[in-house]
Amino acid sequence: MSLEHSPARQQKAFRPRFGKIKDAAAYGGISRTKLYIWASQHPGLMVKSGVATLINFDLYDQLLDALPPAKIRPPRKTIA
Repeated sequence: MSLEHSPARQQKAFRPRFGKIKDAAAYGGISRTKLYIWASQHPGLMVKSGVATLINFDLYDQLLDALPPAKIRPPRKTIA
């Protein structure tokens, strides 16, 4: 799958540039804790607007696109 056809890129046209942490967790399936870890590693992921903490969805999409593919193995056969 190329980056241009990833789910995060397809949804880009349907989402705002910034969103609340709750919305970002639902959008990307990433926990709040992981979002804070990523924010400490990637300056600009979180911004402040008054008392609100917002996620930069453009940077968030880049982080989601960089995740490795899952290694899925077939289930083991059990002996009955």
